[in-house]
Amino acid sequence: MLVKFVQDADLTGALSGEGPFTVFAPTDKAFNALPKDVIETLMSDKALLKSVLEYHVLNGETLSSDLSNDLTVDTLDEGRKIRINIYGNKVFATGSQVILADQKATNGVIHVLDKVMYPIPTMSILETAASTPSLSTLVYAVTMAKLQETLAGGPFTIFAPNNPAFDKLPPGKLSDLLSNETALTGTFYSRGLENNEKVPTVEKKDVTVKLEGGDVMINDAKVISADLSETNGVVHVIDTVLVPPE
Repeated sequence: MLVKFVQDADLTGALSGEGPFTVFAPTDKAFNALPKDVIETLMSDKALLKSVLEYHVLNGETLSSDLSNDLTVDTLDEGRKIRINIYGNKVFATGSQVILADQKATNGVIHVLDKVMYPIPTMSILETAASTPSLSTLVYAVTMAKLQETLAGGPFTIFAPNNPAFDKLPPGKLSDLLSNETALTGTFYSRGLENNEKVPTVEKKDVTVKLEGGDVMINDAKVISADLSETNGVVHVIDTVLVPPE
């Protein structure tokens, strides 16, 4: 399917050039796993398809040995970067795992992915939160706590309580929590988390990861939407506010 999409986006000539190029190539299974409406959108919107495919390509030859955790690399999709994460011996590109690395071609190298890197991260963590109605209380809390400057840096992993999570708090508890920074330094996609792992937050207090069946729990909060890639990290939406220990 990758070859077909490359042909549809009129990129065959460009990628047949001298290069060298580094291609993060999703498998057919990865493309087929995209929602039907996403595939239809990509097939009908040539400009978007070209942007997505160019996001999977780097200028120059980048081998797996050149990659490091939280490295960001420029893509052919101008201004957009892939974020590399390494958890143990597993390598991820914007949350998609490299399942076969360093496949040499005459004009570069291919790293095979198990997932299409889509949607392309175009906004920061705060910009995404501000544009998501279900996170409006979180945005208010961040503003009141004057954390905008802190969270504009990164990279961070944010466990973002949705509005119903804040609604579960006792009266007055929100104001007590405004100094709580539930952010992890570094980027942790869900597949980079381990059961019973303790991870320190920006506030220097640990949260505990629990993997229960197919669920990911952060302390007593359930991750209900995972791996939202942003330009300065990743967001996991949770159903309960993380209350720091006294």
